Amino acid sequence: MRYLLFFTSLFVIAACQPLPPPDLEPPEAPLSYVTERPQTTLTVQDRWWQDFNDERLNRLQERLFSNNLSLQQAIHRLEQLETLQRISRAQRLPQVSGNASVGRSQSLNATGGSIATTQNLSLAAGYEVDLWSKLKAEEQAAEFRSKAGQAEVEALLLSLSAQLSEQYFLAVEQRAQLDLLERQTINSRELLQLITARYRAGLATISELYQARQNLATMAAQEPTYRAALIQAENSIALLLGELPRSLSVELRQLPQISPVIDPGLPASLLTRRPDIAAALLELQASDRDLAAALAERLPSLNLSAGIGRSVTRLAHGDYGGTLWNLTLGLLQPLYDGGRLKALSDQQMAARAEQLALSREKLLSAVEEVESALTAELQAAEAAALLEQRRQINQAGLDVLRHNYLAGLTDSSDLLNRQIDHLEILSQQVSNRRQWLSHRITLVRALGGTWMTDELQKQRQALTTK
Repeated sequence: MRYLLFFTSLFVIAACQPLPPPDLEPPEAPLSYVTERPQTTLTVQDRWWQDFNDERLNRLQERLFSNNLSLQQAIHRLEQLETLQRISRAQRLPQVSGNASVGRSQSLNATGGSIATTQNLSLAAGYEVDLWSKLKAEEQAAEFRSKAGQAEVEALLLSLSAQLSEQYFLAVEQRAQLDLLERQTINSRELLQLITARYRAGLATISELYQARQNLATMAAQEPTYRAALIQAENSIALLLGELPRSLSVELRQLPQISPVIDPGLPASLLTRRPDIAAALLELQASDRDLAAALAERLPSLNLSAGIGRSVTRLAHGDYGGTLWNLTLGLLQPLYDGGRLKALSDQQMAARAEQLALSREKLLSAVEEVESALTAELQAAEAAALLEQRRQINQAGLDVLRHNYLAGLTDSSDLLNRQIDHLEILSQQVSNRRQWLSHRITLVRALGGTWMTDELQKQRQALTTK
């Protein structure tokens, strides 16, 4: 009867944790974005890079997911977290061990000596009763961290896809600049030939001839810069693909057209679409469970242990042996530890507060990234319209100056200056479009996605097969 009352009291006490952790209030997203959006918006595909309709980019993304070494490292780190989760789960189960031994010994006495052979075979079991859900909290913390690790790998997938697209379009921009430079150089050479002929005929001055040559030299001086940037971008792509430098070449010479501004949805969607925010919130839950386990560590613990075995000793004058067993119930209550357990719980309290602040910062940062990317994309669209207007005006003026020069109505100075201005405007248009693409990539990256879960599962299976 005493034992029944004892166990009943324990389970009643265990139903109420005397040291519960303070309530946790996760961060909340704002209701809407501040930046005004145009009436015409677009919803992008989940695998957003496919909207650019570039098969070369699509193939590079597939190679990225299969071969990127940072991604492979992250997947193996995730496997370690899942292993730690299994270890934590095993701590809640009874631990059973077996022991077998054979020994032979000789002893001396007054009549001589005797040799004995002893054989032991036993099983031992131990189990900690989870009175205050400490082991459950530790298992939950490990589970949350495993899920957070998966979210971090998904965040890496999203980041890598954006990095590859950025470098790809940077390489395309350099190709486009080189192509533009080549076309403008041909025009400048034709004009130089015309000015040279007119100079020899006494119809042009030496300063006009020098200025035409200066224009050609100015264009030629830009080519090494673009080629160096092209090689750097291609090498960055090779590194992302886990390949050696100079192992691939981007041949596309025209940047894609950009669709209208995409619809960012509501900020609350970031909680489910942004894996880095999900990871921070899961780490916050893990810290909360760590705190619960640390508080439970200060309370009594109950351990059960049992053992059963058989021992046989063989002597010269006969054998003796039998079955051995034991059953132990132990109750341990920390009485004095110099404040160690209290300090550990205080540490976990501070760690949880830190993680709470970090998760709020992550959410605010995500909202800021969307707001900034929206603003930058709208400004890039406006700059593109203004540059096109400037190009048209400059082109019209260039045509007039060329006609007047060929008609002998003016010298070539204004024409040569306008030619350099035209090259600069065209170059700015290429750069602005690439910047616009960069803002679009930043925006879709800031909005997150759901494709990373399936891609992670696919790459994990591929690594397992390898």
